[in-house]
Amino acid sequence: MDCPGGTCALPSSTREEKRKDYETDPGQRAGDMGKPPQRHRRESQLHDIWDELIHAVKITPATSAELDRLVTLVSETRELGIFTQNQADREASPEREGVTLPNEQRLWVDLPYLAQEVTDSWTKESMGFTPTERESVAAWTAKLCATGICPKDLSRCALWLFKQALETDRPVTEDGQDDKARPTVHDLLPACLAWLKHSNSKLIKLSQENYMATQSSGGGINNEEDNDNSMTVPGDLAVQASVTQPGFSVERWLFWRQRFKDLYRSGVPPVVKLARSCFEAAIFSGMDIGLQIPGERVYLSRLFEALDKEVETREFKECVGAEDIDIDMDWDKE
Repeated sequence: MDCPGGTCALPSSTREEKRKDYETDPGQRAGDMGKPPQRHRRESQLHDIWDELIHAVKITPATSAELDRLVTLVSETRELGIFTQNQADREASPEREGVTLPNEQRLWVDLPYLAQEVTDSWTKESMGFTPTERESVAAWTAKLCATGICPKDLSRCALWLFKQALETDRPVTEDGQDDKARPTVHDLLPACLAWLKHSNSKLIKLSQENYMATQSSGGGINNEEDNDNSMTVPGDLAVQASVTQPGFSVERWLFWRQRFKDLYRSGVPPVVKLARSCFEAAIFSGMDIGLQIPGERVYLSRLFEALDKEVETREFKECVGAEDIDIDMDWDKE
């Protein structure tokens, strides 16, 4: 081996190269989580660990149990608690209980840089994902949020996604679209549905609280999206409907519900099906956790009336569910 000067240094890999390595042996790289990163490159190692994990999520089907394992992996890493400093670090910073990163997050209990990497994945890369990949990342992010892992930071990813899908003027499908690289509403709806399936309770709570989400709550986020709060400001379509408050609000939630109605009535078969699924995943979100959200109780009452009529029509010989009847989404109007 030719080693000028008597030392050899491995060439540094790009993120794309590291992601390809992860695809060939994800189990080995996942095993790095929880291990102490090298002192001189803690930050870069942590960023790489989260990036590789997100890449594993992206190539895992949204319905796979493996996705739940990747949620558990993050939770187990957090439960390792505060990583104790070595003697040199203790002498340099005796006031600190454990290893603290430059962003003031503690290893591992604060999951340093996780929220930043997940947010960057959404805002900087997800528009280049396939709908299937985007759905997987949405399901995983939503499950993290629902289980109390960086919930307020990660909820910003939902705001960003719903803004892109429901508050931004974009083609519903690819038909007649000049820019084939730009995701359509149809491309984005599966990810919206994943959020509503797995974290609707968290999202409706934040809406009820009028959570502004204008700043990171300590997740180490530091990028242009965070600085100008463009992630949380309502999109043009929402503003036109007089929804102007940044962050979460009941008014914004109701606007999303209305957009699902509009898409359901678009007449485009694949969009109709997805829009109905999104609406049905959202319509009882408040009632499920004891919150009073406009339109939910009256919708439930009218749905039961319609089901009773359908059962009677079938002479009480069959069980009938909401999926068996034509619903009227305007049943939520009080």
